[in-house]
Parts: sequence; C-alpha cells; structure tokens
Amino acid sequence: MFDMKKVGKQIAQLRKENKITQMVLADLLGVSFQAVSNWERGETMPDISKLPELARIFHVSIDDILSSSKGIQLVKDLVENQTLEKSKSIDKEEFINVAPILSLDQADKVYQHIEGEISAKDLSFIAPYISQDLLDSLVKKEFEVRGLKGLSTIAPYISQELIDSCAEKEFELRGLNALTTMAPFISREIIDESAKKEFEANGLKNLTTMASFISQEVINESAKKELELHGLNGLTTMAPFISREIIDESAKKEFEANGLKNLTTMAPFISQEVIDEGAMKEFESNGLAALVSMAHSISGEVLSICAQKSYELQGIQSLVAIAPFIKKEILNELAKKTISTRGMNEILPILPYIDQTLIQDMMSK
Repeated sequence: MFDMKKVGKQIAQLRKENKITQMVLADLLGVSFQAVSNWERGETMPDISKLPELARIFHVSIDDILSSSKGIQLVKDLVENQTLEKSKSIDKEEFINVAPILSLDQADKVYQHIEGEISAKDLSFIAPYISQDLLDSLVKKEFEVRGLKGLSTIAPYISQELIDSCAEKEFELRGLNALTTMAPFISREIIDESAKKEFEANGLKNLTTMASFISQEVINESAKKELELHGLNGLTTMAPFISREIIDESAKKEFEANGLKNLTTMAPFISQEVIDEGAMKEFESNGLAALVSMAHSISGEVLSICAQKSYELQGIQSLVAIAPFIKKEILNELAKKTISTRGMNEILPILPYIDQTLIQDMMSK
C-alpha cells in the first residue's frame, strides 16, 4: 500500500513551498481542515478525485505527490478514464497499493482487471476497500479452500449472514471447537444451536473452549443434563461457567446420593452455605472423620461446632483427623479440659496442634 506517512509528508512540504495554510488548502479542495491535517500526519490518504486538484494547486504531477509509489500509473489511468479499458490487466500489487484511495465502485471495477488469484493475505489487505457483495463472493471461495479459520483476519468485514452460514457448515464438518477462532463474530443463536448439538453428541466437557460465547441458559441446561448422566464430577471442566444456583442445586443432589466426599472436586464453586449445610448433616450421620476430605472448604465456625460436639461424645482423640483445620483457640480450650480431667497422655495425638506455651503452663502446675 502507499506509504501514508511519506505521502503526507510530501503534501505538507508542497503546501509549505506554495505558502498555503492547511485552512486555505481545505477551502480550495472543498474538504475539512481536519482532513488536510490527517493527510499530512499520514493517518489517511486523499481520495483519488482530489489528487488532480492537489497536483494543479501545487503545480506538480500526481507522481510527485505519491512519491513514485507502485500503483501510480493505475491512479493516473483512473483519473483520466474512470472506466478502465476492458482489455487492460492490472497487477494485484498495484491494486493493493491503490485500494485505500478508491471508492467502492472503483475498487470493484479495478478488481475485475486483476491478473492472477487473490491470496488470503491479499484479501485481508483489500477487504475494507471493496463492496460487501464482492467481498462475500471472495469469502465463499476462501471458505471452501481453507475453512472457517481462514476468514479470521477479515471477519469484521464479512456480512453476518455469511459468517453464520459458514459457521454452520464448519460445525457440521469439524465440530464445535472449529468455531473458536471466529467465535466473537458468530451470532449467539448459531453458537447456542451448535453447542446443544455438540453436548448431545459428546457431553459437557466438549463445550469448554467455546464456553465464553455460549449463553448462560444453554450452559445451565446442559449442566443439569450432565448431572443426571455422570454426577457432579461431570460438571468440573465447565464449573467456572455454570451459574452458582445450578451448581448448588447439583451439589445438594450429589450430597444426598453419595455423601460429602463427592463434593470435593467441585468445592471451589459451591457456596459456603451449601458446603456447611452438607458438613453438618455428614457429621450428624458419620462423625467428624467423615469431614476430612472437605475440611479445607468448611467454614471455621461449622468445624468448631462439630469439633466441640465430637469432643463431648468421643473425647479429644476424635479430633485428630481434622485437627489442622480446627481453630487453635478451640483446641487449646478442649486440651485444657482434657488435661484437667484425664491427664496429659490423653492429648498426645493432637499435641502438634496445641499451643506449646499452654502445655508448659499446664505441666508446671
């Protein structure tokens, strides 16, 4: 493409040589002051229709303005003859260079004269400058050759209808994961429809790579079905995307069926309320030792309650399994009671978890 910085610098230099301000040049060309400023900063290029006027105002040729860049002859041909000769063939490099300063109609007409095939890389350069109809026709050919991933660099310019159509075909051929590179541009409706089919064929785990683009409704619906088929552990890979309400509901069902230990892998995603509720029930049924696998996730308050109850029923040695998770002040208090009623030997199994200063004080007495 034309070096916009270089062309902009040339326009600024020629303007100054002719002692013309940006404001005056804008008036002479019938454009805004900002347009001239943008040209000179190399942020945009003058429209092709303005090049002959610039050349006349500066008393130079179009070649001088464009700094002898590739494509100058094509620009001159278009300036002199808006409808190129039918027999004239155009090098694609010329077209790519000139495309940014052409109108859509001009770009489409010039494209018809290009020699050779347009590659995917070429298409990414010209996509912003050709009409939607022409672009979509080229995209269809590119899709047939390279599949959906070949369209990612030009996705913002492709019509929604065509993106969705290609996505549906890609899914049928290669599955949901093949939509990943184009996911931000595919409509939610198509993604959800594809996700439902993928789930039915391969289960919840296969939705992971596309989870960020699937609706919450479809994720939750699939999670509930997965729970019925494979239990709570079947939700693990998609847990960050499943709503807390569904996870809690699923955790309660899993607990009722298989006990607290089966919540372990999903513990980081289950609410504290549901974990604590399950822990209290598990303790009532199976004692303190049954809480070991989930002790790291049970609140300190609930562990303390269970520890005190276990102590009252079975003594301090029943706390050994979860001693690392019980608050030290609770252990210290229970240790003091035990020492005073049953002696030092009774607390030996939990000695590493008790405040050593307390032990020394008790022994000195």
